[in-house]
Amino acid sequence: MDELIINNVCYSNIIPTKIGLNLDKGIFLIRAYEEDSKSKKKYLRNAIILADDEIITSTFSDTAHFMEELNLFDYGNDQNKYLNISEYKKTKSLKLKIDSHNIYISKSEAKTIYKLFNLSLMGYFLTRVLEYEYRFTPETLAKLLFDDDLQINLDKDHDEKEEEEEKIELKKKIK
Repeated sequence: MDELIINNVCYSNIIPTKIGLNLDKGIFLIRAYEEDSKSKKKYLRNAIILADDEIITSTFSDTAHFMEELNLFDYGNDQNKYLNISEYKKTKSLKLKIDSHNIYISKSEAKTIYKLFNLSLMGYFLTRVLEYEYRFTPETLAKLLFDDDLQINLDKDHDEKEEEEEKIELKKKIK
């Protein structure tokens, strides 16, 4: 084993990537991996789900659980940890449980998110994530994302004000 595993994790060796699972709904996969220069392999260390800049899952196993709830779209029930089934005019969708508001996911979106997650694992070795998972905290996640220019929106109120100002400016230009 190399020094990285013995010390559990060396922060500088973790590389985050932000993958859009559904850009319209603000659902992202943050994948953290390390590169082993000796073996020239990439090892997945964690994968978490962010929705509307809120951390939904914080461990790889939770993320896998979330993906299975998506995969079992039609079979959801009250025991689901992340998603509820919602029905409107005989059309089923999944309702993502987040604090800020509800995000509804259609069946095709659920299948696409599930597929993209599985594709994102290709080319990465999973042994280290299963044995020595890197655990994100909100602080380490923010630092990793900031250091690698993958910032999440931590100031939603500011962005809403900016959007409103941009709309006003656009209306002025149209007149």
